[in-house]
Amino acid sequence: MTPHRILIIDDHPLMRGAYAQRIEHLLPGVRIDQAGRLDEALAVLDRMGPCPLIILDLGLPDAVGTQGLQTLRARTPHQRVLVASAQSDRELIDRCLRLGAMGFLPKTATGTQLEQAVQRILSDRIYLPPDFQDLQPVLSAPILPAPHAPATVRALRELGLTQRQADVLRLVVRGLPNKSIGRHLSLAEGTVKVHVSAVLKALGASNRTQAVLAVNRLGVFSSD
Repeated sequence: MTPHRILIIDDHPLMRGAYAQRIEHLLPGVRIDQAGRLDEALAVLDRMGPCPLIILDLGLPDAVGTQGLQTLRARTPHQRVLVASAQSDRELIDRCLRLGAMGFLPKTATGTQLEQAVQRILSDRIYLPPDFQDLQPVLSAPILPAPHAPATVRALRELGLTQRQADVLRLVVRGLPNKSIGRHLSLAEGTVKVHVSAVLKALGASNRTQAVLAVNRLGVFSSD
């Protein structure tokens, strides 16, 4: 099914135009919204609501590094985000995935690679650059064990999480480390670790990246 809207956030008009032209060719009839700054993008989302996919440049003038991604994830935790960046190293890609991005596209990517990324993410699959496909087996591992596999799982209580564990999961999705989570919830760091372990077990995830992907896929916060 063709999504009715895609938001492209990039401070270079030529890059936005190139992305838009390729996506319109791939998905005839799609509406492309564009923003050159993070604050402009947030205004679009406030006015129009979440959209099926956001393409986010990490080099925005009003967002340093992954700040833009963190802000978007905090505003709409279940939003699909494809990160685009002039830098592409393992540490940056890993950080973006841990913060909830569903794909990473180098600025040097071809039009075909952009199309592949859009198609995979709209199918709720992770996209990684060709040079980093060795990460794919880890990210493609089953996110939920058999008892929780059906996509009908929508509520945190169905996963067996307590309210405190749900609070911890929300902050994990936002990319906060255990120490920050403890400060937010007035918990000892050791207690946070216990809750995180319980959350990972409930989601059938072996690490935070898989937990975030599980949340994205299941949409358990979509009604928040």
